[in-house]
Amino acid sequence: MNSSSNLCELWAVVSEGNQHAFSLLHKNLYPDLYCYIYRMIDDEETADDILQELFVKVWSKREQIGVIRNVRAYFFTAARSMTINHIRKVKHEQIRLNESHFPFQTSSDEQLMITKENTAELKNRIGETLNQLPARQKEIIYLKYFENMDYQKIALVTGIKYQSVINHVYRAFETLRADPAQKKYQELLA
Repeated sequence: MNSSSNLCELWAVVSEGNQHAFSLLHKNLYPDLYCYIYRMIDDEETADDILQELFVKVWSKREQIGVIRNVRAYFFTAARSMTINHIRKVKHEQIRLNESHFPFQTSSDEQLMITKENTAELKNRIGETLNQLPARQKEIIYLKYFENMDYQKIALVTGIKYQSVINHVYRAFETLRADPAQKKYQELLA
């Protein structure tokens, strides 16, 4: 029953509150969605948790969602979004943990303040430059350098070809190198 029209018909019944139809939809989509999420995070239990949360959300909001023209694409997009949100949340929690454990702090308050100012200025400049990139390049740079994903995972997450991911990263760096503020970044990093 994996055809697009069959899934659309099934969704129409689901949106009316039919639990049996929702069970069939779950059974039909779950295996591929699980593999998709698992490839992004490489954790079976977490992949299952994200997927279960996705199906619970879709069921609870089925009336608000309304008509879906491509059910499979809708679920994959939602799964991608939830997985990226999970990755961000985990990264944020790790950063907070790392920042909260500085037992042998030897820097002076003045040195800490200077470091924070330099870091903040660098982040602002990088953010300004990244905002000049096209949306797709910005997303790929974010996944590569802020989420530490490899090119293969980025290709899976974004749904574009592996070589296109590499090309986007190359073009983004060409744009960043052409930025006159680039010298200032180097000065701040030195």
